[in-house]
Amino acid sequence: MPLPSALFAQHAGLVPLDYLVILVYLGGVLAAGWYFSREQEEQEDYFVAGRQMPWLAVGLSIVATMLSTVTYLAAPGEVIRHGLALAIGWLSLPIAFVIVNTLWIPFFMRLGVTSIYEYLERRFGLVARLTAVAMFVLILRLFWMATIVLTASRAVAQITHPSLIEILSVDMTLNQWTLVVLLSVGIFATFYTMLGGIKAVIWTDVAQFIALFGGAVLTLVFVAWRTGTGPIVWLQTTTAGGEGHSLPPLASWDITERNTIVFAVLGAVSWYACTFIADQVAVQRYLTTPSVKAAVRGNVVNFVGDFIVMILLALCGMALLTYYLDPAFQTEIADGISDPRDERVADKVFPHFIAYGLPAGVSGMVVAALFAVAMSSLDSGINSVAAVLTIDVFERLRLTGTKTRRLLLPRVLTIIVGLFCTALAWMLLSIPERYNIIGITARTFNCALGPLGAMFMVGMFQRRVGQAAVMIATLSGLVIAVGSAWWVELNWSLGWLDYATLEEATKNVSGPSPFLITPISTVATFLIATCVSFLLPERDRTRAASYSWRSVVHEKGDE
Repeated sequence: MPLPSALFAQHAGLVPLDYLVILVYLGGVLAAGWYFSREQEEQEDYFVAGRQMPWLAVGLSIVATMLSTVTYLAAPGEVIRHGLALAIGWLSLPIAFVIVNTLWIPFFMRLGVTSIYEYLERRFGLVARLTAVAMFVLILRLFWMATIVLTASRAVAQITHPSLIEILSVDMTLNQWTLVVLLSVGIFATFYTMLGGIKAVIWTDVAQFIALFGGAVLTLVFVAWRTGTGPIVWLQTTTAGGEGHSLPPLASWDITERNTIVFAVLGAVSWYACTFIADQVAVQRYLTTPSVKAAVRGNVVNFVGDFIVMILLALCGMALLTYYLDPAFQTEIADGISDPRDERVADKVFPHFIAYGLPAGVSGMVVAALFAVAMSSLDSGINSVAAVLTIDVFERLRLTGTKTRRLLLPRVLTIIVGLFCTALAWMLLSIPERYNIIGITARTFNCALGPLGAMFMVGMFQRRVGQAAVMIATLSGLVIAVGSAWWVELNWSLGWLDYATLEEATKNVSGPSPFLITPISTVATFLIATCVSFLLPERDRTRAASYSWRSVVHEKGDE
């Protein structure tokens, strides 16, 4: 029996039914945090759930965590504005899967650590460990979490502002409402993460994966129903050149060429390889499982789920581009702009469709999905940063006390980290919205990812390298990453570009492709460490060998 057409009707913004759906979802998340808070007695329960989490839940949790609102909104926006290069880059998933499954997971599971940065002290020394902790906390994850809060708040505020202001009969600008949403998202995620620890994080991530998956599917269903089109037409529109975007070239010798297939694949492989070796947020999930076999199964779920969701998000980008280029559905998206490819609105197209293109009740479900992906990343980041600070700073400096105080400390740190990220997101509100989300992420917190990943790779595969060499290389790699990310701005500030304003310079001069920042900094850090090691006294080769990949994986049995 055909579905009633009223079910697929648009409506002008959210209605009370949508807000009821959102409130029910948020109430369920908070209840989960309270429920799991009753099961914690030790730090190991709080950070790695006693290493007894089921692999299916862990795999789905990783998908929800690593996608985040940044990717959930950025992927469709990137396809709308720049074409399919990012989507084609996801073809690198099989390569990344092999690297993570065969190299990284067996290594960390057999080390038996809670914080992965413990390894760096065993292999190099305390300075290397604390440097990695500082890069992880101060650059990689605090800015990541703040960006998540920011992007989620802007999207949710854009969707809810017109209708909620009318329902509540209050006079509040969009910027003021965005700030209210920002504070609400940050404080809410901090509170339930503080209560439930990693177990609450993982199980709510499972629910949030279902929400984000459903949100993408529902968007595709309603675009297809309303326009009478499908994936073939969406692909043709996206690659049409004039109206959409031509297919990206295979490769280019020009590293300032933003979108090529090779650059996108290199960027994706290096991101996955470095994230799942040097990012506590990702690796900590595997450490909650009881064995290497369970962790590997969880990783299969992660990569399969990631591939499916990312394809869905690419389809969302193509579908929404087709929808808003159709004269029958073309409308003002923001600030009098109706062209979805405009740099000022590309990342706002998906939220606009959620508010005005979906039926009542369904919009609420998809807004709940936006909350879901924001909180699944924020709660994971908060818990992981708290774990690193507890183990790598407080315990390493012997500042902890009794078991009761040791469980209190992570909770206090969770609150501090969550509130700090919320405050940082508040400050980031000043970033001009014309900047594409993918560009922001590659040029800020991802600058630390390549050097961090290379530190672990050097430790695993270069026995000659000691602490001095790896420190020189890591700091050099960070400088190279920042220089690549902010090439135009740095050259303009030094007077090497003949433009009156920075805006003119950024419009007329291009730096290296954002997809190349992580690969360049990773390779540079590894090579510099190797070369410098020949100029410095050789470290204890026996100790270095005992913490090499071969020794850890083949000399330690699976528990």
